[in-house]
Amino acid sequence: MSTNDNLELMHRMYEALNTYDLEAHDKYWTEDMIWHGPPGWGDVHGRDSFKYDVQAEIYKGFPDYHAVNVIELAEGDLVAATGYFTGTHEGDWNGIPPTGIKIEAWFSDFWRVEGDRLAENWVMIDMLGILQQLGAVPGAPKPRSRQFKDSETDSVSTKENLELMHRMYEALNTYDLEAHDKYWTEDMIWHGPPEWGDVHGRDSFKYDVQAEIYKGFPDYHAINIVELAEGNLVAATGYYTGTHKSDWFGIPPTGKKIEGWFSDFWRVEGDRLAENWVMIDMLGILQQLGIDPLAQTKG
Repeated sequence: MSTNDNLELMHRMYEALNTYDLEAHDKYWTEDMIWHGPPGWGDVHGRDSFKYDVQAEIYKGFPDYHAVNVIELAEGDLVAATGYFTGTHEGDWNGIPPTGIKIEAWFSDFWRVEGDRLAENWVMIDMLGILQQLGAVPGAPKPRSRQFKDSETDSVSTKENLELMHRMYEALNTYDLEAHDKYWTEDMIWHGPPEWGDVHGRDSFKYDVQAEIYKGFPDYHAINIVELAEGNLVAATGYYTGTHKSDWFGIPPTGKKIEGWFSDFWRVEGDRLAENWVMIDMLGILQQLGIDPLAQTKG
């Protein structure tokens, strides 16, 4: 199918999600689909397992669940989207009794399409932010903008945009903060996970975000699994590794090697990265460092 067809397939699948129509998913997913989920789920194999072990459980906890895409793009047999969902906590969810609290959480989705069906899905959900909003763990997620501003200037080709992303990742993986001046606009915006929220300006990103990550995990290294580009947008998801050798969000160094999943969506202006929507598996990192908020909610 064409990229437009793939986007339309994604739209129909989201419509089924938002109308709580589990049986409609049979028209949109392959029977042997794989759902690579966040902490608490992991990999789920098969359409029926996804429908009844994942989606039905989400509806049970948040019966008015509703997802809204903020950014979406497609290239070849890949489709990607990031946005937020809302829902009222009216049923047991991960061991937390219903609170009646209305939550809003960010997500990212990457799909691989086979023929006219979705065959594989890499998912990130702001699990830690949900737990914070429900009062199950201390703290409150910082807000990040729902707005998406299209670029006022044309970017270069999608191939060159992917190469720009690769060079930026190379700077990340070689701990070269100053190299970022070549890849980001000076007034860039980094829409980060709950502990950061929106960070404005290249220097703030370099020294308040990336330098702090290096401080906690000085051997940080990121690897992309899926990446695609369309127009002035680039998206990628993958994992990073690092050894916890210094204080990180108040957690003393443990010496533990961690592996965390991430997703990135960028808007390109000209030949620079101008805006970045980021998801990081914060809950998974905490679990690997010996802190498991999910286990605490289950007593």
